[in-house]
Amino acid sequence: MGNIVAFPSTYPDEDFRSIVHRYYLRSPLTFTMSNIELFGEKGARKKANIIPLNLSRITDEFGLTIEFAQRIIENHTYLPFFRSFLTVDKQIKLWEVMYSKNYELSDRFMLQRLTQSLLHNTSHYCPICIYDDFSKYGIVYLHRTHQFSFLKMCHIHGSGLIDVCPICNTSLTDEKGSQMLIEPKCPNGHEILIDNNNGVQDSLENKQLLSDFNTLFQLKSINLEIIYIKLISYLGVKGYIHFRGEHIYKKKLLTDVIKFYDNSYLSTIGLDSIHLLGSRSIMCFLQKDNLKERIILYLLVIRFLAGNLEDFIYIDQNYSLPVPFGNGPWLCINAICPKYNQRAIPNVKRTAHAWITGRFICPYCGMIYTRGGLPHPEDEKQYTIETMGALFMNRAIQLFEEGLIMDKIAAQLLTNRRTLRKYLKPYRNLKRDRSYQDKLEQAAILKMGYHETAASTSLKIEEYRNTVKDAIEVSGPAASRLQIRKYSTRRYDWLMKNDREWIDGILPPKQGNQKFNLDTVDEEMFQIINKAIKQVKAYPSTNQFTKECFLRAIPKTLKIRYYHFRKYLHRTTELMESNVETIDECAIRIFPYILEKFMGSSYRRLTKKRLQHLSHVYKKCSPKALEWAENEALKYYK
Repeated sequence: MGNIVAFPSTYPDEDFRSIVHRYYLRSPLTFTMSNIELFGEKGARKKANIIPLNLSRITDEFGLTIEFAQRIIENHTYLPFFRSFLTVDKQIKLWEVMYSKNYELSDRFMLQRLTQSLLHNTSHYCPICIYDDFSKYGIVYLHRTHQFSFLKMCHIHGSGLIDVCPICNTSLTDEKGSQMLIEPKCPNGHEILIDNNNGVQDSLENKQLLSDFNTLFQLKSINLEIIYIKLISYLGVKGYIHFRGEHIYKKKLLTDVIKFYDNSYLSTIGLDSIHLLGSRSIMCFLQKDNLKERIILYLLVIRFLAGNLEDFIYIDQNYSLPVPFGNGPWLCINAICPKYNQRAIPNVKRTAHAWITGRFICPYCGMIYTRGGLPHPEDEKQYTIETMGALFMNRAIQLFEEGLIMDKIAAQLLTNRRTLRKYLKPYRNLKRDRSYQDKLEQAAILKMGYHETAASTSLKIEEYRNTVKDAIEVSGPAASRLQIRKYSTRRYDWLMKNDREWIDGILPPKQGNQKFNLDTVDEEMFQIINKAIKQVKAYPSTNQFTKECFLRAIPKTLKIRYYHFRKYLHRTTELMESNVETIDECAIRIFPYILEKFMGSSYRRLTKKRLQHLSHVYKKCSPKALEWAENEALKYYK
């Protein structure tokens, strides 16, 4: 490895590939050897050296400071254009790829891939820039900005970019970078003619996209974390995030972006709308670690959300949602309530699921109604009545006991006959003072309904409680819940349904399931599996003996039992594992069966390919087992 004689002077906006090529022109070595001399290693094998390597060696050779390497990376590579989409750790690692000799090869491949994803497949030149550079510097060089894949025209002169000679159609560069323009002539000697646009026009969107890339170039302290947080904030502000924050409306966002830019434009920059809306693409879309893979797409999304990248970065968006159903108080909708159509309800209970449900309880009439919707102003006229409340029920029962017919009661309560029948159903043909107290606790009604409240305040519940107490006393302290229940099944079950807290407090603790003795189960399963193993081996197949193979030979219920208790069935598990065969053992065991198949065929020779065709086992086994089978097969010819 020779010493570097001289490092070429660099020019404004010069692509690093051009620097490498100019070093090669000054070197007496071949292009490959000049790369080794420059980098201390071969660099890219098939493509041009789009990134520098081992810049620390160059700085050491010439006694330069690290600022030299920073200027090369900043002004002549493409890392500044996508580093904002990398974590801080990854930014450091990719910088080390270009500066240090010691780096992870995967990081180098990533740097090359991300760089190439932004560029044309071939190097492009602006004809006017060619003559300007030759006139000013005496040489033609490759401009970094001209290489962005979405650009068709020079951003300075508006001239169409070219990659082949307009006269002979010969490529101006080669893939390895050993051939590049150094004067305004193609490799065949034709003058590069100046054509102001070549019939090519760059869209406004492309100019805006280039402006965003220039903004990225200037961002030195932004990283993936900041970009992602801002992106989520903008998505929330624009309504592309579910109000619970657990779901992004990806398909809706992509559909809106496609409509905003139009299919025809997206196709010109390599984005296919059908592919973007595919299930796999949507799944990967907006995943944090994937942002760097499609920077152009996400710049378009950012421009769609924020107008431009600069505003996206420097203008903070506070993502918040309005309080569902507002801050109250809320309307009472009960027509017989003294506070009807007034904001008399002070509290609401909100429940979030696929949408938000609000539960409203009027403290004056007891009506409970619900409203559903998203966290935006909802229509207060859209509601569902859960219960008409204590006031309605008390008046309905009172009027019913006074002997009024249903239609008149409904008219007085401003309701319909059907609703009235629903609420009077538990009380019809009963005198209220006989079964229920005249005054019930309103808070209890609101909590669990009129019928359960009435039951809790009646003598019935005391009677049933006394029955359970008697059952506990008669059955003795060692009695189980099941034994106590047998004393009076109906009353026991009624209390379980309507007075669960009390009955759970007085009953003995629940007993665990003692039905299975696990040691006994293990022994029983051991015998069953042992029999199944013998059965499977008595009629062997060409498949590998596995645990699942043995379990398929027993009834489904026993198989379920094994999986349910398997962590306790040690003997059974050990038995199966001791009879499981490796793939190599299977390859040796089934060879006679494969040989039998072969002998019945029209083939003359049992080759390796034929073995693998007859059984997939020979595709999975080790080379040693496959070699054994091939040697055995050589003994048999027809």
